[in-house]
Order: sequence, then C-alpha cells, then structure tokens
Amino acid sequence: MTPGQNPKGGGPQAEMVVQTSADIFIVIPCFNAVVTIGETIESTQQQGQVEYGVIVVDDGSTDGSLSVARTFDSVTTVIEGPHWGVSAARNRGITETRSEWIVFLDADDSLLPGTLQRRLETARATNADVIICDWQDQIETGDGTVTGAIRSVDMNVLAADAEIACATTVWVTTAALMYRRTLVEKIGGFRDDLPIIQDARFLFDAAHLGARFAYSPHIGARYRVQAGSLSRRDPARFWRDVLVNGKQIEALWRARSPLSTTQLEALRGIYDHAGRGLLAAAHSDYFEAVSCQRSLGLQPTLHSRIATPLARAVGLRPARQLLRMAGR
Repeated sequence: MTPGQNPKGGGPQAEMVVQTSADIFIVIPCFNAVVTIGETIESTQQQGQVEYGVIVVDDGSTDGSLSVARTFDSVTTVIEGPHWGVSAARNRGITETRSEWIVFLDADDSLLPGTLQRRLETARATNADVIICDWQDQIETGDGTVTGAIRSVDMNVLAADAEIACATTVWVTTAALMYRRTLVEKIGGFRDDLPIIQDARFLFDAAHLGARFAYSPHIGARYRVQAGSLSRRDPARFWRDVLVNGKQIEALWRARSPLSTTQLEALRGIYDHAGRGLLAAAHSDYFEAVSCQRSLGLQPTLHSRIATPLARAVGLRPARQLLRMAGR
C-alpha cells in the first residue's frame, strides 16, 4: 500500500475472501446512507450477461444502513466495520474480492441497466486498464432530486498526457469508471490521507503508472450532487487536500525526472487553485500554497501577486473581503 493507507482498509475482523467466478465486483462503501443505499443496490441489478458480484462495506453506520443492505439477496456479502473513512472501506472491499475488474460505487450514486456489460465489452475490445463512460448529475434541492447535466471526459486531452490531465482538469465519478484489478493492486488502494479527493488521486495514480484508458460511449451512472457533501461543508479541508495532493504529485514527478515545462505549469495551476480556495476560506495554509507556487521558479500568478502582500498586510479575512469587492 502507498503511504497514508491502512493495508486492510479498515478494522473489521478478518473474513473469508469472496470466492466467485465474477468478471466484475462492485464495491459499495457505506456510511449512514440509509436514505439512498437501497436505491444504489437496486441499480446494480439488470446488468446483462455479465457475471458480477456486489459487496457492501459498512463504515460504522449508525442509521440502519446495514439492515437495509442485508435485505438484498443480490448483495454477495456485507462487511461491518468501524468508521475509518471511505478509503479504508474501499480498500477492504478490494482485499475481499478476486474479480478481474472492480467498480467503486458510492452509496448515494447509481448504475444504469446494462452498463457493466458495455464496459466489459469495451475492455475486451481495447485491452485497456481503465474504462470510462458518461454519467449524469442528480442534483439535490430543497424540493427533491432533479436531473442534471450529462458529463463526459475529453478523451483527446486524456490521450495527449494522461498524468497532466488527471492532475489538473480530468475528474470522473467512481461510478463511471471500471478498473482492472492488477492496476488497483499496483496502485496500492485509495489514500486515507486525502479524505476528500482520494478518488481523483486514485485516477491520477492510475495514469502515473501508465494505465491504458478507453471510452465506453454510453451513460452508465448517476452521480448525486449534495449540498451537504464534505467538500461543501468544509471547503478549507477540501482545498487543503488539493494542496497536499499537489505536493505529493510534485514529489512523484521530481523523483522520476526533472520537472518539464508542462509539469511546472500544471503544478503552478494546482497551487494557485489551492491558494485561492484557502484564501476564500481564510485559512492560514494559504501561505503554504503561495510558497509552493513560488518554489517552482516560475512567475506567480497575477492573483497570487496581488493577494499575498495584501493578506500579509491586513490579514486573510480582510484581504478576502477586499479582493471580493474588487472582483478578484
């Protein structure tokens, strides 16, 4: 496992590895998702002529999620554990299955009928390591859930430089991805030191290890956009994750070779975005993001050149307010 991970991905007692002939296993990490877990599990059904299994790894739920999961005959197994986080739950699911392919499905998202068969057909036709399909937003509002935009990945950008793309602009909900097990094991699982953006980092790690990506042209998942998500509840924590992730990516790139111009530009963009977010949250780690950006040896962004001396002079909160008034 990579640094920052628990090798078992959680604290449940050891159980028998799920031994099936399944081509694909769907791993569902679950924490207090009693309202949505039933719909999520139901969505795993009707997947065509594909041998697949479903494993639910409960992350210490206290709301009855476990009881709901156990009512479904279609669930191969349910594992109960303490609240160690989504990365730990996913990693436990990885260790408990032996299928060639793995789909990670959050307990509030869903799959569309037939998507596993279409992803598997694409995998067999391309010999890729990561299969990507389209997905559709489901937006929670005060009046219920409404259908949002259909999201797609620009595969040309991914093909041009997968590492740069996954470090900067490409993000895919886990429900719209299918990973080859050998790649998942090579990555070492999901990082628990990036609690909010571990899914984005996992995709980057796949690219960093030279994974082959392929597009399966269909809408295969629905992604729930919640107002109360962790990234929205605690933006400072989210942007701190972005900063830490950027530093880790920089270290990976530097360990392999001197930074290229493209990598330097990508890192400056990551640190600039992290800095903007941390300044908006009035978090002191803003200055660390600025320092990381300046250490690249490139001219800092215009925002950084304006905001940093202002923040040092008047403080983070007043600087944030003044910049907002100035439209920056």
